[in-house]
Amino acid sequence: MKKIYFILLLVTIKMNAQEVRKAINGKVQFSSIGIENVHVVNVTSRRGTISNENGEFKIRVKENDTLKFTDIQFKTKKIIISKNIIQKGELKVLLSQRTNELEEVVIVKRKNMAKELGLPNAGKEPLKPIERKLNYINKGGNIDKLYAWISGDKKKLEILKKHLDEDEITLDNKVNVQLIRNHFKEDFFIYTLKVPSKNIDGLIYFCLPNGIVYLFEKERFLEVINIFIKNRDAYLSSVQ
Repeated sequence: MKKIYFILLLVTIKMNAQEVRKAINGKVQFSSIGIENVHVVNVTSRRGTISNENGEFKIRVKENDTLKFTDIQFKTKKIIISKNIIQKGELKVLLSQRTNELEEVVIVKRKNMAKELGLPNAGKEPLKPIERKLNYINKGGNIDKLYAWISGDKKKLEILKKHLDEDEITLDNKVNVQLIRNHFKEDFFIYTLKVPSKNIDGLIYFCLPNGIVYLFEKERFLEVINIFIKNRDAYLSSVQ
C-alpha cells in the first residue's frame, strides 16, 4: 500500500511540475521598432498582458502553451512555446502590418451624362463658349441683333470662332500625322518609298486630303500605302 501511495505522490509532483509556468521576457516589433499596446494572451492559461512603449512584455508560460498577439494595426499572430524559448527566457515577436483590402470598384467616366439619364437633346454635343454666344445673338430679339451688328461683336466672334476651328483642325492633323509616322516607321518611308527623313511629315500632310486618316483608323494600311506610293512623286516634285 505504501508503495502505491509513493507512486501516486510521484505522479502528482510530476503533474504539478508540468503546470508550473515560468516568466519570460518578450518584445513585439515591426521593422525593428517596438510596438506599444499589443495584447499578449496565453490562450492555454487564459492570462494576458500588454506591451509597453518599447514593445516589451512579461508573461508566464510553460512548454506547448499558445501565445496570441493582437493589435488593430497588425495581423494577429500565434506562437507555441517551445522548450528552447523557456530555456532562453526571452521571446522576440515580429508582426506584419494589416492591410485593409477594399472591393474593386470600376469607375466609368460618362462622356454625356445627360444622354445616360435620357434627358431631352442629350445626344447633341455641348456648345463651346463662343458658339453659345453666337447662338444667343442669332436667336435673340431684334434689339440684341441690332446691338451685335452695331458693336461688331458678331463679326468678331465669327472670325475668332473660325480661327479656333482652324487651330483645332491643325492640332488634329498634327496628332494624326505623328500617329501614322510612328506606325509605319521611318525605315519604310526612307528605304521603301525613298523619301528623305526631313520630308516624311510633309508627304503625310500632302496625302491627308486623300482620306488616309480614315483608312488608318480603320486599319486599312495597304490602302494607305498605295496612296503614299501614288502621291510620292508629286509631293517630292513640289518641294524641290
